[in-house]
Amino acid sequence: LNCHQEGSSGINAEYGVSKLATIFTLGMFSSGFQTVQKIKKRGTGDTPILPFVMMATSGFVWTNYGMMKGDGTIVFVNVIGCLLNSVYVLLYYWYTPNKKSVYQTVGGFLGVLFLVHMYSSMYHETIAQAIEFFGFFCNAVAIAMFASPLAQLRVVYETRSTESMSFLLSFLVTVQSLLWWWYGIIVQDRYIQFPNAIGTCLGLLQIGVFGVFWNQRPVNVAQVLQDV
Repeated sequence: LNCHQEGSSGINAEYGVSKLATIFTLGMFSSGFQTVQKIKKRGTGDTPILPFVMMATSGFVWTNYGMMKGDGTIVFVNVIGCLLNSVYVLLYYWYTPNKKSVYQTVGGFLGVLFLVHMYSSMYHETIAQAIEFFGFFCNAVAIAMFASPLAQLRVVYETRSTESMSFLLSFLVTVQSLLWWWYGIIVQDRYIQFPNAIGTCLGLLQIGVFGVFWNQRPVNVAQVLQDV
């Protein structure tokens, strides 16, 4: 009876954490609509396409990983993430005057994905080997995605302003990373645990930056961006 109760509580914990993680992750993905709205009003300006492309790529590789593992939660949330961010990329392409940079960025990532797929197909004879390879690759993509906002920290420090960062996005990234870390512990998957542990720490760092510079008077943001 005790074993049955422990098993049931484990299943309930996995179900609850996975649903919460999915909700917060979809919230993080939907925050891209804010950026798209700004692009529609003001043009792409200095807004980079790289985050959209990275998140679409991340969704694609994690979908493959989830399918190999038979994890429906991972597949579901990352299919939506891949599709949403692909739409963002298309909208960015529609509004940007610099379409060449879109071709180069998207083409570069598609080339990497093609090479990864070819390597996995040719050199991994078992599904276990493919899972290990995709696990490492998913971790590399996820860590790069989590670390990308750190490029803004220099601007924040020099301007004493968090205008170039989104508190909502930082909050959502932190919470969803924490929940996926917890989910990885429950399902005993180190490839889910590791990048999300790092994502949680980096998210807390970003939130801490808001705490430090929240009420400080900003200096000339345009001048600092020009110097960078």
